[in-house]
Amino acid sequence: PARALLLLARLRAAEGRDGEAADLFDRALEAAPDDRDVLFWSAGAAPTRAAAIERLEEYLERSAGDDPDRIQGARDNIRVFRALGEKPVWVPVARPERAEIPLRPIADGEGGVAGYCMEATLGGDRKVRLLLDTGATGLFLVERMARRGGFQPLGGMTVFAGGGEGREQETRGLVPSFALGPLRFADALATATSKEIEPTGRYHGVLGLAPLRGYRIGFDLARSRLVLEPPSEPAEGQPYWVVEGQMLVEAETSDGQRGLFLLDTGAVRSIVSDDVVRASPRRLATKPATMRIYGSPARTARAVVGLEMEFAGLTSRGRPLLAADLSSRGRLGGVEVAGFVGLDLLQGSRLVVDTAAQRIAVSSPR
Repeated sequence: PARALLLLARLRAAEGRDGEAADLFDRALEAAPDDRDVLFWSAGAAPTRAAAIERLEEYLERSAGDDPDRIQGARDNIRVFRALGEKPVWVPVARPERAEIPLRPIADGEGGVAGYCMEATLGGDRKVRLLLDTGATGLFLVERMARRGGFQPLGGMTVFAGGGEGREQETRGLVPSFALGPLRFADALATATSKEIEPTGRYHGVLGLAPLRGYRIGFDLARSRLVLEPPSEPAEGQPYWVVEGQMLVEAETSDGQRGLFLLDTGAVRSIVSDDVVRASPRRLATKPATMRIYGSPARTARAVVGLEMEFAGLTSRGRPLLAADLSSRGRLGGVEVAGFVGLDLLQGSRLVVDTAAQRIAVSSPR
């Protein structure tokens, strides 16, 4: 059945098995060429941008009554794909076998760390500080810094904030050259925003892991270093899945609930979804708290008392978790997200992400 093939195709894509995923999407299309869900999700595995546009246009013809945000996303992608044509992006110019990149900790004002920054170069000579954010889907830049780096606009995109709220109309385009330490790329695809990404100006952009795919990435948070090496054989650690750019790992709460959590070095505090709080067999207390999400001012959230999170041997050790409505994120990505694994859990650890095998290993600070 087409829906079974579609589900398996999406799973294979999340596992990084792109060839198998493409074959399964093609079989699903053959079985149900008019199924709008098959058309929408298979566009991401199309062999060319022209084929992706064709599938998305056929989806739009059948989209009446579907999720309006999904419809808008399809229109945005068509616009950018047309502007790009078949031009390759993130073209490697210099890609050494091994590289070590300094990370600069950002103090949170309470004796902890609010994130880690790296220095990148745009357009050959423009320096910019970027937040290393495993929860980001690519490169995001403050508009004025993007322009100074030679940013070439392609079209508008609707960007959703961390909780799936705070929709912003921003601009997708190309930065002619991008360098991170010894790594250099041509035609880096980026999103430019007119809003300040960080209110105090400590950094002016955000970078996810997508450009580093193919490396074994070591996050040494104790030494503030990012180490890039060839993939290991055999790979160690537990699997992770990538769904619509989200890096998802399996974690557990102290009341026995297991689920997929976004591994997010851009989140200062770990988060659980409202659904996890409601489903808890315990009587959990909550109190008002503040949460800041990308592209939006701080907003009211809830701190959950009496619930802990555990991931790869790391625990929240009694620190309150934040609770937020993540239903929009799940709806847009097509997978339920139970929460975010943030820096409060990861602080001082060493993470090794093998992007070839899609496995992650964590060494405890102890």
